[in-house]
Amino acid sequence: MTADDVDLQPQPSNAAVRDSPELRLDGSWETHGRSPNTAAVVALLGIGAIFFNAESILAAVAIGIKILFSGVPEAEGGVLDRLAASMKFYGGPIRLAVLISEFAFLLVPALWLVKRWHSSDVRGYIRLKNGAIVEILIAVLATLAVIPTGEFIADNLVKLMHIPARLLEINAEVFTSRSELEFGWLIIVVCVTPAICEEVFFRGFIQRTFERTMGWKSVLLIGFLFGLFHFQPLGLITLSILGILFGYFFYRSKSLYPSMAAHFTNNLVAIAVLYRPDRTVETEMVSTQQLPIWLVGVTLLVGVGLLFLYQRVTVRHFSVTAQQV
Repeated sequence: MTADDVDLQPQPSNAAVRDSPELRLDGSWETHGRSPNTAAVVALLGIGAIFFNAESILAAVAIGIKILFSGVPEAEGGVLDRLAASMKFYGGPIRLAVLISEFAFLLVPALWLVKRWHSSDVRGYIRLKNGAIVEILIAVLATLAVIPTGEFIADNLVKLMHIPARLLEINAEVFTSRSELEFGWLIIVVCVTPAICEEVFFRGFIQRTFERTMGWKSVLLIGFLFGLFHFQPLGLITLSILGILFGYFFYRSKSLYPSMAAHFTNNLVAIAVLYRPDRTVETEMVSTQQLPIWLVGVTLLVGVGLLFLYQRVTVRHFSVTAQQV
């Protein structure tokens, strides 16, 4: 029986300690013998509700302050032109609201519940340790290789649903930078913050907890929920694929660092594409040119190959499981 064979078998309720035998499950939820799945569902719904409501309130307050000191932007043209001008004008407050919300209402509650419900060893539970450089590197390269496929899927959905390009430009405005300083700020808001906060919440807490009873199936479940979390109907498939990819990195490596690095990489590519340093030149916010199918096919094959390599490199993390069974 191989390590992989053992890993695919049903997991007992205390399977969280199988790759970390020294981990203390001394939280109140654990000591009362309650279901880990119930804890994950309650946390997902509770923290999710708090996060989205708090983010909306913070954004409204930040926009109100912006209006108070700067007034309302004047824009000419039709409804879409005025909406685009508003998104550009209010981009700063929206970004600030996102930054604060991710740390205050996603990361902090997740860490607090892990410590209170599951383990006083928070770092051990969320697997914020043992990040091998080679695993992180392969995760980053695999993510880069999968991005063209995601873009291809999204582009075809846009064409299939006949979404106006102007709407895509408006949606992209919040993630567009026009100076080095603004680009650096976006790296903090869009790349660093989600790579820390969303990965701790989705992978370190929720997937980790579901994994104790569901094993590898938790990767698929949380990947899909990750896609839903972003409330982007056109990007649901692509975001779910990315969520499954990040979850796979976390599950195989038994470390949060590879998924953090992959998440950061994907978001960095997204804002780099929208970097517009030359303000004197009118450029399209969103490219209307579809990627050539041969490029998508080649990069997808490379990505699949890297995922197989990642599986081989991380097989050592399952040797303890095989020995214990």
